[in-house]
Amino acid sequence: MPNSLTRLSEIAPAPSEPRQKDWEEVERTLGVELPSDYKELIRTYGGSNWDDYLYVLEPSCPNENYDLIDWAENQAEDLEDLWEFERKPAELEAEGARVIP
Repeated sequence: MPNSLTRLSEIAPAPSEPRQKDWEEVERTLGVELPSDYKELIRTYGGSNWDDYLYVLEPSCPNENYDLIDWAENQAEDLEDLWEFERKPAELEAEGARVIP
């Protein structure tokens, strides 16, 4: 478990049941490899809303409000439109680069 997740679990105990995901299928669906620390966060906490501030999106989340797959499909166009109003980060200039919610 990464140090940051260890620290988080000290201040916010995790639910008792870890979430299991078919990460290969999730990454195939999204077309991107997800970071290992994100996978561990989801395994530990699942999709959630922290302090009415931070949404943690989980692929195929039982709570549809936090479903990464749905958000990624529904917000792809909205995220592209963002660059009409905001400066696009250089990392997103590479062909195929995109934001995943």
